[in-house]
Amino acid sequence: MIEAELKKKRISGDYGFFIFKLQEKIENPDAGQFVMLKAPDEPILAKPFSIYSYKNRELVLFIKRVGRLTGRIFSSPIGEIFYVRGPHGNPYISSIDLTKRYILVGGGSGISPLNFFSELHPELTYTKLYGFKEAHIRKLFNENEQKHLVIEEESGHTVVDALNELISEEVGIIACGPIPMLKNLPKNAYVSLEAVMGCGVGTCKSCALKTIEGVKLVCKDGPLFRKEEITWEWI
Repeated sequence: MIEAELKKKRISGDYGFFIFKLQEKIENPDAGQFVMLKAPDEPILAKPFSIYSYKNRELVLFIKRVGRLTGRIFSSPIGEIFYVRGPHGNPYISSIDLTKRYILVGGGSGISPLNFFSELHPELTYTKLYGFKEAHIRKLFNENEQKHLVIEEESGHTVVDALNELISEEVGIIACGPIPMLKNLPKNAYVSLEAVMGCGVGTCKSCALKTIEGVKLVCKDGPLFRKEEITWEWI
């Protein structure tokens, strides 16, 4: 694993941006791929985190505080050392129709791989919609980024409501976020799934997913799938 020093963090409520400086580079990560991260003195296994941005050995993660490891990251002082390995998973561009441009629909921490996609593949990005429940999230984003936010507390609308006003046959959809959000997407959308993982490389089978073609693994076969190929009742 690669040593990763926490260099900066910005936090609002249970969300935060965390910038890690890596001792070594990770090899050519692309949007949709993720890293496995762990604290050196924690007994728990490494956990998967989608890449928000990566450049010059600086890894940016957008994290929601949900458990022991994320709580540790939120409370860690600047200079704290973690370890990462990766990238794992398949890039989005290996699964999508490259003749289309895409509306990127994110919910919560699911915005991470979509932001990376928009940075690496602006020619394939039509627009971005990032959904959150509470307005305090705005303080984490600059003025240009805020125009992509859909805040339920402010508008009474969800990110899927905003998407429905933009849908056309000319543009595709790539989405990542909570399962209820993904279930409400139109047919033919690409959905990027998050899952519990122990290894990230297809060994532990903890991220098994039932599809119309049989059982697949989110880490090895995904994380991107077409909405209609997933057996949603199984999730």
